[in-house]
Amino acid sequence: FTECADGIDNDHDGLTDYPQDPQCLSLHDDSEGPTGRGLFVSVSDGLTTVAPNGHMTYTVGLRTEREEPMVVDVFFQMPHQTNFLNASDGGDKNEEIIVWRNVSVYPGKLRPLYVNVNVTPHAKENLLLVAEAASEGEKSTDTTRVELSESDRVHELPKMKVSVTDGLKYAQPGEVLNYVVAVRNPTNEERTVDLRLQIPTDTDVEYVSGDHTSNRQAITWSDQKIGPLGSREYKVTVRIDHNAEEFYMIRTHASVGAAKATDTTSVHTGILPTSILVSTTDGLDQIVPGALVTYDIAVDNVSNQLATEVDVNNALPNHLEFVDASEGGYWTGKNVRWEGLTVAPNGNRMLRVTGRVRSDAPLGERLRNTVSVNDFEAVDYTHVGDTIAGAGLTQPGNVLITKRADRSEVQPGDTVSYTVSLRNTTDKTLHNILVEDKMDSPHVRITNANSGLSDGTNVSWMIDSLAPGQDWSMTYDAQIDYRAPHGVTVPNVVTVSGDGMETISLTERIYTSEIGVISNLPPTGAAFDALFLGLTGLLGAGQTLAQRRKLLKLV
Repeated sequence: FTECADGIDNDHDGLTDYPQDPQCLSLHDDSEGPTGRGLFVSVSDGLTTVAPNGHMTYTVGLRTEREEPMVVDVFFQMPHQTNFLNASDGGDKNEEIIVWRNVSVYPGKLRPLYVNVNVTPHAKENLLLVAEAASEGEKSTDTTRVELSESDRVHELPKMKVSVTDGLKYAQPGEVLNYVVAVRNPTNEERTVDLRLQIPTDTDVEYVSGDHTSNRQAITWSDQKIGPLGSREYKVTVRIDHNAEEFYMIRTHASVGAAKATDTTSVHTGILPTSILVSTTDGLDQIVPGALVTYDIAVDNVSNQLATEVDVNNALPNHLEFVDASEGGYWTGKNVRWEGLTVAPNGNRMLRVTGRVRSDAPLGERLRNTVSVNDFEAVDYTHVGDTIAGAGLTQPGNVLITKRADRSEVQPGDTVSYTVSLRNTTDKTLHNILVEDKMDSPHVRITNANSGLSDGTNVSWMIDSLAPGQDWSMTYDAQIDYRAPHGVTVPNVVTVSGDGMETISLTERIYTSEIGVISNLPPTGAAFDALFLGLTGLLGAGQTLAQRRKLLKLV
């Protein structure tokens, strides 16, 4: 019998033989259609050759010929002699296998998954790097050959160092991306190189620095001379297409010989997740069992769009009993939640939650209050002791300076967005205000001063006037040097001066802190707020001691 007359559903589509199966035109047709589940798997890195220590991005493509969506598990076998960097869509690494669970594949649409790997520096020439992707019994392989460049064969010089970044994790359709491409010569002799930057799809180039040539796919700076241990920067401005789809990945690749770098920015059509920041504090260093403790929660919208449906979750510390919450916050039995909050453009919402320290809380216990909005998390720590220590939530001084970061962890090469805020709580207008933010460290570089004046490590803004009760804030971006060693600290001092501040003490016009760089994070990560806000300078320490004396007098 032929497949169209054997009484068997050979192509597993729920229809058997002619005439039920429309793919059978008669009882004599040899095939009911493709066998299997109708899933097609492909994998490719788009390369035929790659150099040792080179970068490869594998694209695993999934398609279905079925009329209904499919949910499948996908497996990717890494090639030998490669190191895993990252995987898209929550792919997990298990030894040499990358696994995606419950991946949805829709009819008529390609579902891509991405894996970034790096070839080991000691990979031998002509080694074949074979990658395999599999799902639902369907498999596909990709083979790339290791090949040394001519310069590697002749000179065996170390590779040039290249990086590319636009300083953004998310961007909106129509938004301008300002790329900075940095090339560094790690050798003690002058090098002449060609730099190539791939133009991202769905973008239009608006500006390119320096002498260059370009086509629709790439920009090339040829015969660039870079001195011993020297470096050069190149700038490119592109605009995202106004019709770019939600979650589309803008990928930009820069290369100098075998050295490659990639920057990825995700298109987001609504208010960006990173635009909503949160911080929390009880203003205390130590609390006693049985005492009430109140936490301030500041929710800031640093974008120029109205933020709606903002959900805030506060996980109270162990040994703390819920008492009250402001602004409609409610106790779920485990957490305090605020749902559907609205935050004005460049505005903020202040929330409060109060709890009582349990009488059986052991001395020395650390109370950890955690507040989260989207992927942003803020943490406050207070120790249980035999006395109350700290200023509480009373804010001393006439001018309040604050600085917050959008990251909960910082590693070499990371770009961090900082927000500097100033509030005039005096009864008079301040004029000619100078806000200066200084980072005295060779391990940080300001990439986007956002209308401020910057020399790379310092940034300043001039404010004509600030009325009583008026707020001012500004956000800028800084990149941690990818060579920054583990454990190094980046000191930071924010100062404010101007007409009308003559009676305000120096300690009230200075905000000092330092951040630590962590190369290898523990499994749970390192809380950036603990690093950024927990390490204050001598001026901040003096101010805290004065506040404690005031509190003891009140007690």
